This record gives sequence, C-alpha cells and structure tokens, in this order.
Amino acid sequence: MKLRAILFDYGGTLDGPASHWLDRFLALYRDAGLALTFDSFRAAFDHATQCGYAEPRAAQMDLPALVAFHVARQMEQLGLHDPAVAQRVIGAFVRASRQALAESRTVLVRLQPRVALGVVSNFYGNVERILAEAGIAPLLSTIIDSGRVGLSKPSAEVFALALRQLGCAPAEAMYVGDSFEKDIVGAHAAGLRTAWLVGATDERPCRAPELVDVRLRSLAELEALVA
Repeated sequence: MKLRAILFDYGGTLDGPASHWLDRFLALYRDAGLALTFDSFRAAFDHATQCGYAEPRAAQMDLPALVAFHVARQMEQLGLHDPAVAQRVIGAFVRASRQALAESRTVLVRLQPRVALGVVSNFYGNVERILAEAGIAPLLSTIIDSGRVGLSKPSAEVFALALRQLGCAPAEAMYVGDSFEKDIVGAHAAGLRTAWLVGATDERPCRAPELVDVRLRSLAELEALVA
C-alpha cells in the first residue's frame, strides 16, 4: 500500500488503542466500587464532554487538568460527591493515557522517516499541548483540533484541511481511528484510505466492511503497511 501520510485520531487511538474514554472511565468507577449502569454513565459522560467543548479554559489545560475537569462534570451529573473516588479515577486514567501515549510514540518514531504523520481529533483545543507533553508533537506535520479549527469529524472538510496542510492527495493518505462512525465513515467520505483500530480481540462488528481498508489490532501493525 503506497502511502505518503498517515493521520491519527487521538482519544481511543493514540492514548489507548481501541479504548474509548467512556468505557475507560466507567471501568474505573466500577473498580472504585460504584455500581453504575452504562446508560446512566453515558449521560454523565456526554454532559462532561459538552461542558469541555463550551469551556474556554479547556484549550489551556494539560492532560491531568482536563481529566480532572471531565471527572468533576461527570460526578456533578451523577449526583456524586466523593473526592477520594474522583482522585482515584483521575490518577488511574492519566497514568494509563501516559503509558499508551509513550507506546504510541515508539511506533510513530519508526513510521516518521517513511511517511508524513498527523493528528485529526475532535477535542477541546488542547490536543497539541497534550501531544507536545507526550513528545509526539515534534513527529507530526499537522495537528487538527476541532476546538481550534471549528470543524469536526465526521465532516469531510476537517480531513481535507489536514490534507491541504500536508500537500497530499486523499488516496495517498490513511486515517487511523477507533470510532467507525466518526473516523472510518468520515475519512472514507473524504477519499482517504481507512484503518479501523479495533483492539487485541478484533471482535467488533462492522456493518459496512467496504469502508474499511485495514483492520488493526495495534498501531504497530502499521509498520508492515509502509515497509
């Protein structure tokens, strides 16, 4: 597969392969002894996400500050007040993210001499700061954050913006992400090749397999595509 560029999602891709923030937070609350249902927590998670998009200060937050903000909004929506649980969830989430980012950086270091790299993320305006603190930003030729550019996935325009910055045709680029609806559908509509990151078990169903060029268990599998 001849590629000139690979673009990545951030959340659930670089910071935890095929691990959505909602699922990660819910597992941590349950580990802390809270019997939350998926539906009740989803409402709280979505509330916190929208609060993040509406909060101007989020664009200046580092990873721990952003996670703390998110957890505070989640717990408010759930009607919970337990500082010990909050600190436990925040600490565990940040540690897991940093470990995953370090592992992703190792893969990107090996890819970067062969293809241009970039990130296209629906985020809060601070994804570049988080990537810089993880040592990943210097490896990237473009970083598109919906909170900065006013465009978000799955809109084809946000992918087109990244391609213009790279000087790359859609067919020469691949997008890697864990969300089928936002990442794969959007990137395919924009003309990019698509790599669906499904995780180690590789059991996620796909209702439109024709949109997926590659299924990935891990980011390391990308190396074989550009070798």
